[in-house]
Amino acid sequence: MGRIAAVAGAGRGAHRGRGVGALGGGDHRHRGRRHPADAGAQPGGPQRGAAPAFRTVPAGCGTLNRMAVTITPPTRLSRLLRLVGLVSVVSTAISTGLPRQRWELALIAVSWVGWALFIVAPVRPRWPVRVSLSLMAICGGLTTAYSASSAITALAAVFVAVSLADDSPVVGLAIAAAALLSSCASLMVAQEPPRMLLNLLVGTGVIGLMGWSRRQARISAEQNRLLLQQNRVIRAERDRAAALAERGRIARDIHDVLAHTLGGLVIQLDAADALLEAGEVDRAVDRVRASHRLAVSGLEDARRVVGALRSEGIDLAAELLRLADEHRGAGGQVEVRTDTELRGIDAQTAVAITRAVQESLTNARKHAPGQPVSLSLRAEGDRLAVDITNPLAAQRGSLTASGSGAGLLGMGERLAASGGTVEARKEDGRWTVRIRVPRFRAATP
Repeated sequence: MGRIAAVAGAGRGAHRGRGVGALGGGDHRHRGRRHPADAGAQPGGPQRGAAPAFRTVPAGCGTLNRMAVTITPPTRLSRLLRLVGLVSVVSTAISTGLPRQRWELALIAVSWVGWALFIVAPVRPRWPVRVSLSLMAICGGLTTAYSASSAITALAAVFVAVSLADDSPVVGLAIAAAALLSSCASLMVAQEPPRMLLNLLVGTGVIGLMGWSRRQARISAEQNRLLLQQNRVIRAERDRAAALAERGRIARDIHDVLAHTLGGLVIQLDAADALLEAGEVDRAVDRVRASHRLAVSGLEDARRVVGALRSEGIDLAAELLRLADEHRGAGGQVEVRTDTELRGIDAQTAVAITRAVQESLTNARKHAPGQPVSLSLRAEGDRLAVDITNPLAAQRGSLTASGSGAGLLGMGERLAASGGTVEARKEDGRWTVRIRVPRFRAATP
């Protein structure tokens, strides 16, 4: 009974961080398997800020989802605690008396050698740790009936093997089974009472459950750390995507302003040059003054684009009337029809419509100079309908070749961001741009 009491004491000591707990066997982290797709992205191991890799690997009869983690070697304190545990076991064995049989002494010595090997064993490769724990489990188990320290050694091997978070659970269970079978064989050979076998089974089960609980706690803590790290990466990517979207929006705004202003300036200056050649100085001066007004308006538009980053919204009707006035000032003709009942239009939707109309008027001046433009804005249920039409020019305008196609592309991207669509096509001798966009954007979570 004294030997079995020593076994039970070893289990209690492990739970309190003494005895078997002094081994520090849980220092190994969860095994760092990496997905092949990530192997080239992070040479030398995972880096700070990198998203953890997930991989499904075989594990017994099912599959386990494992996270790629970094294995850290045992600290000096951990190795020191393991050494203290070995010294305690050796001193206990000497103080309680060593067996007289040489084979018993040899097995006990081998179990101590296994413990010493475990103290200095590296993280990689794994076989030194596995061999050392196997020696402790088998040799300690075979001498359980002859020395209380051997029972402690065997149960210590069970606890450490099961609690290793970076190794396969099959290895831990195999070492635990070896310790249990060898201990049972030792008690049966020594003809110990059946209750001692029962106590051994219960003690081994308790120690194994403690080790498994420690293993799961370490894996859970490591997975939580990696999930937090992954969440930080996701937030950073989301912020980066938002910044890129904002940069794209600003780029489209700048393109619209420059195309609208510079295109109008070229038309006005071309007209002024032609009038000067014809000797009509007064009309040429009017064109130059119109060019000045257009340049001033373009500067105001540029400032408005910058200010839009902090603005809460725009007056859509007023913006459309302003664009119509600028188009007329550049020598164009435009008729505007708006629904006076429009209220509460979403700010992003209003900006998208304004830029689309601005781009359409600029294109009309480029490709069909002098042709009248019809602009209508109306409500169709919960959607806004904007139509811009103009007759096709008999001949190509002087600025037709200056277009890059980015205007229509940016128009489509801007309206798509607001949940809308745009169609531009030739119909019955007219160029028609149809815009359909929700009046209110759906709330984003």
